Amino acid sequence: MSNNPQNAATAPDSPVRRSYLFVPGARPDRFAKALGAGADAVIIDLEDAVAPGDKDSARAAVCAFLLEHTGAGGPAVFVRTNSVRSRTGLLDILALTDLPDGAAPRWAGILLPKVDGAEDVRLAAGLLDERNLPGALGALIESADGLENVMAIAAASPRLSFLMFGGGDLSAELRVPLAWEPLVQARTRIVHAAARFGLDALDMPWIALDDEEGYRQELARSVLHGFTARSAIHPKQITAIHDAYTPSPEAVLRAGRVLATFEAAGGGVCVLDGKLVERPLVLGAHRILALARRAGMREPGVGRS
Repeated sequence: MSNNPQNAATAPDSPVRRSYLFVPGARPDRFAKALGAGADAVIIDLEDAVAPGDKDSARAAVCAFLLEHTGAGGPAVFVRTNSVRSRTGLLDILALTDLPDGAAPRWAGILLPKVDGAEDVRLAAGLLDERNLPGALGALIESADGLENVMAIAAASPRLSFLMFGGGDLSAELRVPLAWEPLVQARTRIVHAAARFGLDALDMPWIALDDEEGYRQELARSVLHGFTARSAIHPKQITAIHDAYTPSPEAVLRAGRVLATFEAAGGGVCVLDGKLVERPLVLGAHRILALARRAGMREPGVGRS
């Protein structure tokens, strides 16, 4: 059974997130700085950023932080656990779902790494369902199996909110350099699956921190290829991400005109500037205006909070 393509990720009132900033789960001293960096979401990482011998202490530190974190007025907080097919990953999810009543909603969801198939997502969703807890899921596609099964993964659970392209591990599995051209087909498959099931599509972090021009060029490619957001490993990358994923004033004005024309036609097919206005264009217009509101843009009669 597949998700309804018109799910929470594409609904006009759904949260719109352009940037996801990673912070190591073993560095609780950095959590507050990450939350104040201006990202739309923060991912506290219990997987790659934590040494094998520090997994238990990092998990405890993250749970202690979540007990104090109010979750009000700041970026959404996700936790990247270890793989659900490992003992450590199961302990991560059990710890998050065993927080005292009232604490769990302070995190927005869980990012699942190394997702190879739909069963990984269903397992995590089932553990959340068992405790009747809120929480979205993200699936990190970073293996040949995950890429092969990406459509089934995208359809695995209504809790799934986004797919993330994991280029580092995937490039090693595919035996290609970590560069745009060798991985463009993999990126396209992930974007295709995300779009098919109404999920957000996150591109991988840019690791060359000092190559700002190269970063902006790749961000432009990322947007052009259909990604809806980008993850980051340093706060200084947030501004460039928001610049790339925030619509222009002209796009915002056009989106407002699209919705006004559609509403004036009573929600039926209509014409604007010689072009048909149909449901896909309307959904896109809603997203553009949501992005504009997230960025604090103001246009006459458009994007007002």
